[in-house]
Amino acid sequence: MKLLKALNNNVALVLDDEKRESVVMGRGVAFHVKIGQHIDSSLVEKHFVLNGRSGRKDFDSLLKRITVEDIELASGIIKQGEIRLGYHCNDSILLTLSDHLGLMMERAKDGIYIGTPLEWDIKLIYPKEYQYSKEVVKELKKKTGYKIPEQEAAFIALHFINANFSKSGMQKTMMYTKIIQNILNIAKLFYGKEFRENNFHVNRFITHVRYFVERQMNGEVLHMDLDIAKVIAQKCPSDYKCAQKIALFLNRTYKWDISEGEVLYLALHLNRINQDE
Repeated sequence: MKLLKALNNNVALVLDDEKRESVVMGRGVAFHVKIGQHIDSSLVEKHFVLNGRSGRKDFDSLLKRITVEDIELASGIIKQGEIRLGYHCNDSILLTLSDHLGLMMERAKDGIYIGTPLEWDIKLIYPKEYQYSKEVVKELKKKTGYKIPEQEAAFIALHFINANFSKSGMQKTMMYTKIIQNILNIAKLFYGKEFRENNFHVNRFITHVRYFVERQMNGEVLHMDLDIAKVIAQKCPSDYKCAQKIALFLNRTYKWDISEGEVLYLALHLNRINQDE
């Protein structure tokens, strides 16, 4: 692993052992190392691979907008987040989260606050990411003294959601979340009631919907015993009707051809939240 550029003692741009341009982080990783020299790989705590020429270009552009301290801050948040959330984030999160944190700090300095219409949905659909991001905002407020609004938690959570669930970028992640939001809204309107976010059956339904949407977006087919599912449909016709409405919406809006198995399985989960009071 050869040094290309030292950003400070703890952050460096390197050419890794597979000849990829990468950002590495670790205490003293670039200390007293000259360009072209090998760095001590045992000091590397985080290794982010840049995506070809565009990745290097994005990184150079990023350094013009934010500080290395923002990158180190993002790295610490990512490292702790991976432990708390129980999954590895793809490398793109370093650049996107660093950029977001830099802009967030600038907004906080100027007293500018923005929100997202997906905030409630992120809180409901991705409770782990949202809760961790709330804690991040709380710590940043204490550390900086800035009045950072809690609404920023939704934006930070989106970065983790994108780094875990999607390889196609933040735009696709937000569309993914919007689709789930629409499904939940159809169910709420059909049953005429709100869902309790801490309810076991509601959380289980949302988990099912997440995987349901993921299967549709990936073109995967659910295999299940249709005979058993049809019995369920006969016993809960109202829930089956709601599932059909959801399938029709998805077909008209996204051109998804929802299988009968998916509709019946969705009806089963709808029945559980419909029965809960």
